[in-house]
Amino acid sequence: MTARVDAAAPVATARTCPVSFPQESLWPPSGLSAINVPAVLRFRGTFDVGHLYQVLGVLVGRHEALRTVLGRNADGVLAQRIAPTGSLPLEAARHRGTLEYVLPRLLLAGSERPFRLDGGPLARAELHGFGPQDHLLILWMHHAVSDLAASRVVVEEIKQLWAGAQPAPVRAQMADFAVRERAVRASAAQRDHWVSALRSADDLLGLPVATGTEHLALRPSLPLLPKEVLESLERLAARHRTTLTAVLAAAVVAAHTGGRADAGKVVLGLTMSNRELPRFRSTVGCLTDQLPLVVDAGGNPTFGQLLDRVREALLDAYDHRLPLGTLLPLLGRQRPPVFAVNLNFLPPSPPGTRPAGPYPPVLGSAGAAVPGEVEFPYGIVKTRPDPWWLGDAVLAYRPRIDGRGLGGEIEGDAALHSVDAVARHGQRFSALLAKVAWNPGATVGSLVVPRG
Repeated sequence: MTARVDAAAPVATARTCPVSFPQESLWPPSGLSAINVPAVLRFRGTFDVGHLYQVLGVLVGRHEALRTVLGRNADGVLAQRIAPTGSLPLEAARHRGTLEYVLPRLLLAGSERPFRLDGGPLARAELHGFGPQDHLLILWMHHAVSDLAASRVVVEEIKQLWAGAQPAPVRAQMADFAVRERAVRASAAQRDHWVSALRSADDLLGLPVATGTEHLALRPSLPLLPKEVLESLERLAARHRTTLTAVLAAAVVAAHTGGRADAGKVVLGLTMSNRELPRFRSTVGCLTDQLPLVVDAGGNPTFGQLLDRVREALLDAYDHRLPLGTLLPLLGRQRPPVFAVNLNFLPPSPPGTRPAGPYPPVLGSAGAAVPGEVEFPYGIVKTRPDPWWLGDAVLAYRPRIDGRGLGGEIEGDAALHSVDAVARHGQRFSALLAKVAWNPGATVGSLVVPRG
């Protein structure tokens, strides 16, 4: 069954606005792209499809991203067009297997089903039934109108609307962010800083360079680090007056430089959600950007010393922060992938989520369904290529805190690495973190697992 959900509260007029730098980089030559972001909820109990239509209709009315199409104007400039009304395709299917068994296949299929970016809708919904009291909603959004932080916004708002609550007003839309981003101009101090910082810095880190226009993502799981290791790493961050993100960034740098005395300055791309300003925290859209971290990795420092260098690199980068699209002219490579290695610390699993396995039923009043979070399976490997975009890297570390500790995945490109080779990078990274947790005073060279 395929139906359409219309916006519950259409606005008065259409808008045409500039695209953000990430949106521009996501534009595919073919017009088709499957760089998709899911928002997923599970409903246990007696399910009301009519209520779901109402909830999704309000969601489409609240968020311009769900009513946005991309296209070129008369001058050939790429722009985003926001319609005053919108519809969300909703497809329904029933399954015989359990949700836990079917979920990886559903996520893989949805992640590989392309959207047409040149004028087509950029969101769709799927409702999967696993029995009369077990349903799964997947709202797929193309990355041009969403990111991982946006998917969390969507999940939370669906939960509130389902319960009859009214989410807070949306203070800024995706187009507002794009206008703000495009208005940024680099100061002389910012240009001088980045030219100096990036001069002679190694942004390849010994990895092969991607030469094609497309890549096939391989995403094996990272080895799970238990809670006690995670807690030790968090204490280490606190002692050095920094964050767990900085610890993870230092581990990535250490894993790729190995404590070599001649390592020198290296560049690591750090994914940023761009939601520090309160008005953008409820925005559904592609706000993600990359922040270059330029770190002195030479001299075989202790891990604690390297962490201090990463902290200073973070402060310098924030003090001179610019959108990556503005920074591109100052970088050696101006086309994606901009960085060889990227760190994307994924949002943690929400409280109360469970790893894959049997779920107890959670019922509302009179047995009405209640939406709950779903723990994503790691290590889904896509089978079709997509164009590179600003957020991509030859190798991307994607750790995530879940209910069991620190897990996640690592992403590589099939044209450059085998699945086993990508997995080995992840194993070295996790093994290094496990050593650091108990001996941060050791030198980087003694912590790094030899390449095998």
